Amino acid sequence: MDEAFDRYLKLLGQTEWAPYPQLLRYQRRLLEHLVRHAHANIPFYRDRLACLFTADGSVDLSRWSRVPILTRAEATAHASEMRAPQLPDSHGPIEEFQTSGSSGVPLKFTVDHPARIAYNAAFTRAARWFGADTSRPLAQIRVYRTGFIPRYPDGASSQGWSRADLAAETHQLDLRTPVEQQLEWLSRKACPYLATSPSSAMALAYAATPAQARDLGLKLIFSIGETVTARAREIVADRLGARLVGIYSCEEIGTIATECPAAPHYHQVIENALVEMIAEDGGPAAPGQPGRVLVTGLNNYATPFIRYDVGDTAMAGLGPCGCGRSLPVISQVLGRTRNAFVFKDGKRVWLRIWDERAIQACVPCRELQMVQLDHERLELRYVPDGSGRAPDHAGLAAFVRDKIHPSARLTLVAMEAIPRGPGGKLDPFISMVPD
Repeated sequence: MDEAFDRYLKLLGQTEWAPYPQLLRYQRRLLEHLVRHAHANIPFYRDRLACLFTADGSVDLSRWSRVPILTRAEATAHASEMRAPQLPDSHGPIEEFQTSGSSGVPLKFTVDHPARIAYNAAFTRAARWFGADTSRPLAQIRVYRTGFIPRYPDGASSQGWSRADLAAETHQLDLRTPVEQQLEWLSRKACPYLATSPSSAMALAYAATPAQARDLGLKLIFSIGETVTARAREIVADRLGARLVGIYSCEEIGTIATECPAAPHYHQVIENALVEMIAEDGGPAAPGQPGRVLVTGLNNYATPFIRYDVGDTAMAGLGPCGCGRSLPVISQVLGRTRNAFVFKDGKRVWLRIWDERAIQACVPCRELQMVQLDHERLELRYVPDGSGRAPDHAGLAAFVRDKIHPSARLTLVAMEAIPRGPGGKLDPFISMVPD
């Protein structure tokens, strides 16, 4: 085991149970250190963070809301200015990364060694919450857009998906591989754990025969890149016999929150990221109400992301979790901010992940995607589930009137497959209407 990783993982084992005021003080120390570094060493942040400094040079975090929000467009335009020109040797080696470009132009950034340790430790902690043995192999099926692309039939292999067991095998395959070949590849690799998107996991579940599912022997599927729906959890458990575990992360920040083993909500990884949920008026969103997600990565000094708008909407939990962990709760990750449905009267509607189950009760399907074409027209694209049951048009019309908007008109479009975005993601709800 990596010695620095070992120390940090032990720390995470303590902080998750620490009294919340103590945990908050720990996070604020990390935030102050990051602010001092970025203000002193990175030109992009010098003016943006000046509002936090008092006359005597101390940092006043009560002024945090004055720090400008960092948009994806700004980060892309100023990527080189956001990088630290030099870091102490203890932060190296520095690695180059870029996003998948699913929301536009890929964003290039750097990550230092302590941040990579923090990201992996947070994932390791979550895996162990669900009983994973980090010495056993993990398969990864995702879109690879740069460098070597692990194609079927061999894919690629490496070691150490968790730094807790550096010899543990990791097997990679590109998500664009046909699902039947994905199943065959998985059967050869015999991994009890898989990291992929929820829609990919559902595709595997629908394609696998009962005998294939038994042969795969999957125990846990770590869900990345998309919102996890209740329907996806049910299908994966029923057809693959595996538990779908939500990991809320982004490439720029690392792990933001991980699913609680005792409840279908998320615990913030407060040791790695400061998470804010902002209402439309710019103030904090009340618990249980949708808010725009801003994230500050606390461990990456190479390219800091401070008050970064990750483009998602989420809701804070209404209280502490019954599991006893003091890590704050995110009750729901609702999806992309740009996917709010907007109508002529100005009403904005956030379709939530539990709405997908209500829609599927009316439209028997394996996958669905509802698209707002203009201020009144909606299109429901779906892949039939093969049962032969006809859609319940009356029930669906009632759902649209009651849950979406009385003026909305819906058209159903059956498809063989729903196209994914550039990063291989499937957004269940998309608005084409400018906000």
